Amino acid sequence: RAMANDAFRTRLLRFVDVFPVLDGDEDVARHLEEHLDGDGVPRLLDLGVDVASHVPFGRRIEARVVRENVTRMAEQFILGTTPDEAVAGVARLWAAGTAATVDLLGERTLVEGEADRYLARVLSLLDALGAAAPGWAPQARLDTDDLGPRPRVNVSVKPTALSAHLHPLTRERGLAALDRRLRTVVARAREVGATVHVDMEHAEVKDLTLEALTELAVDGELADVDLGVVVQAYLRDSREDLARLIAVSSLRDRPLTIRLVKGAYWDTETVLARRMGWPVPVYEDKHHTDANYERCTRLLLDHHGEVRAAFASHNVRSLAHAVEYARAKGLPDTAYEIQMLHGMAEPLQQAIRRMGLRLRLYCPVGELVPGMAYLVRRLLENTSNESFVRHRFAEGDDLDALVTPPPPVDLPGLDPPGRPETDPADPTAYTPEPTREWRRAAPREAFAAAVARAVDAPTVEVPAVIGGERVTTGATLDSVDPGRPDRVVARAARCGAAEADAAVAAAVEAFGPWDATPATERAAVLFRAAAWMR
Repeated sequence: RAMANDAFRTRLLRFVDVFPVLDGDEDVARHLEEHLDGDGVPRLLDLGVDVASHVPFGRRIEARVVRENVTRMAEQFILGTTPDEAVAGVARLWAAGTAATVDLLGERTLVEGEADRYLARVLSLLDALGAAAPGWAPQARLDTDDLGPRPRVNVSVKPTALSAHLHPLTRERGLAALDRRLRTVVARAREVGATVHVDMEHAEVKDLTLEALTELAVDGELADVDLGVVVQAYLRDSREDLARLIAVSSLRDRPLTIRLVKGAYWDTETVLARRMGWPVPVYEDKHHTDANYERCTRLLLDHHGEVRAAFASHNVRSLAHAVEYARAKGLPDTAYEIQMLHGMAEPLQQAIRRMGLRLRLYCPVGELVPGMAYLVRRLLENTSNESFVRHRFAEGDDLDALVTPPPPVDLPGLDPPGRPETDPADPTAYTPEPTREWRRAAPREAFAAAVARAVDAPTVEVPAVIGGERVTTGATLDSVDPGRPDRVVARAARCGAAEADAAVAAAVEAFGPWDATPATERAAVLFRAAAWMR
């Protein structure tokens, strides 16, 4: 039902998003009524919510049913809540011929203490999996690939969960904290014989993530550790990132594993870029993402041996292209692996296993509250209008149509930052100047250079200006550098009553001519001021 009605789907997912923090039955019932009231809500659900508010104990029963259903929905995608449950779940998958990469649920941390707690959970998970893995029965398809043995234990970590200051404006501090904690994770992974896979998140921290991963990858002391990273094919500059990662991987004794995904933050990236007036970093046409995924697939397989490829998708066309391209190149089926999400497209998972291909499931572990953002992304992915899972498994669309190759196109690259065109002759139609996109190196470097120039600049003397004339006064007001209070940045004239009276008189005298000035000429003052500020 959620798939068939976009408005209802949006309201349902908003309710699911806030559900874990609702306090008590009354809170659950109130939010249910607020979110699921309106056109498109299934009649039985609408009736049930209405009845529950009018019968004794109705809201208590309603809240219990909602909790059970949300929990059941979460359990479809989340492997467990504790390290012990994770170990048991991964062991079951291994026995069934499927490998796993375990991800501890959690989004961006806000303080370093949270990052330390996330680190401790990762280390505990590695210890638990490392202790259990030697007892699992041999699985030739999972234990080795064509390049050699593969670790049985595989964990995925989120950079923003390991560093509270991972942001372009605090890059040095954020990268230092990320490097310190990542090295701790990698050291423990080496002890237990595990792969550490660095997840990719929002575009804002993509370059920082790649920088941190590269530092680890080229460290000679870590050359024997299995490392992995993600490339998101919906990013317009993903192929360039992939080429750089291949070059880095070629320097290592153990090639990097590169997980090629399409990307899970499309809505966030497009909405943010449009709101801020920035170039959209992702392809806005799904066919472009599909075409780029296949282009990146070919690049990965063309460099087999320099990198290990993992193709993560639930799209049959994308996976079939990877398999057939590898076979056409004469690569064995063990030269790559297929990755999918735990709880999604299970018929497709079974087909991959029957083909004898190595399958690894991405398995989140953790509590429902920190995992809700992940759950909502999975539900959005499952119910998207362009989702293969929805079209094939829910709506039964024709398979031949779904595996049609993406149309040949010249893929658009990442647009340079621009300034909206404004017409000084028509000042009523304009777009505000976008704020700087700090993830890009150019504005960061330009701003840093401007700050450096300002730090070395002499004190600026700022007189009063009255009626277009500069006026000095006997007293001054100093403005100091907050970081260096002994340094006076500017010394401004301190005005008194006499200067205020003169300013008012000048304004009264100028009012008539200014009132007669056309709007375009008045607006031109603002355009000139904006040009000066730039």
